[in-house]
Amino acid sequence: MRIALFSETFLPKIDGIVTRLCHTVAHLQSEGHQVLVVCPEGAPPHYKGAQVHGVSAFPLPLYPELKMALPRPSIAQALDKFRPDLIHVANPAVLGLSGVLYGKWHNVPLVASYHTHLPQYLQYYGLGMLEGLLWELLKLVHNQAHLNLCTSTVW
Repeated sequence: MRIALFSETFLPKIDGIVTRLCHTVAHLQSEGHQVLVVCPEGAPPHYKGAQVHGVSAFPLPLYPELKMALPRPSIAQALDKFRPDLIHVANPAVLGLSGVLYGKWHNVPLVASYHTHLPQYLQYYGLGMLEGLLWELLKLVHNQAHLNLCTSTVW
């Protein structure tokens, strides 16, 4: 199976999402699947045998360690070449919208995963008044998926 994995963050950044995605990519590759990771620029061109398509990005003003990549035509070109059987958008925000729209337009099944309680972070950055809006946007994106995954402490 050819799986396109969209992430708003990836290597060289190290955090819980990146760690989880690196394990996912390694597992999928070991099972014989082909993986294309679409993420902000700066990652190596390959990871554990998976192709990595870096998208130009800019640092977020309140969190410069995190880069924001915007949808652009090069993403559709990379996906057309890769021909995914499945699209997985991890913590979809801006870049993840490319995966959602591509999946809709090309009838490719979509999986979304929720890793970080993003609305809670708005309080930390003094943007709590946007929490309701962010929840609505997250619901809109996740409601496009055929399957939603969420981390849990339950085994």
